[in-house]
Amino acid sequence: MVITTPLKVKKMAKILGKVGELGLDELFVTGISKQLGERLLSGFIGNSTLMSGAIKIAIASFMPKGNKYMKSVAMGIGVDGIEDIIVNLLGGVSAGASTGGEI
Repeated sequence: MVITTPLKVKKMAKILGKVGELGLDELFVTGISKQLGERLLSGFIGNSTLMSGAIKIAIASFMPKGNKYMKSVAMGIGVDGIEDIIVNLLGGVSAGASTGGEI
C-alpha cells in the first residue's frame, strides 16, 4: 500500500508539470474536494438535483479564495454543483456510462 503525502503530491506535480493553467497539485485538491464535498453535502442538500446544484455553486461562489488551494476547493465544489444540474437535466446516467466498479 502506497501512502501519498502532500509533499509527494507536490514533488510529482513538479515532475509531471501542468495541465493547462493548473498544476497537478491543484487538480488533486480539486478532485478531492469534489468527492468529499459531494459525500459530505449530500446528506444535507441531496445530490443530482437542481437545488443541490444551485446550492453547491453558491457555496463555491462565496468561498474565500485567498490562495490557489482554496480556489481549487471552490472549483471542486462548483464542478460538483454543475454535475448535479447536468445529471438532473439529462435524467441520470447517460446510456453506456459506467456507474463505477465495473471494468
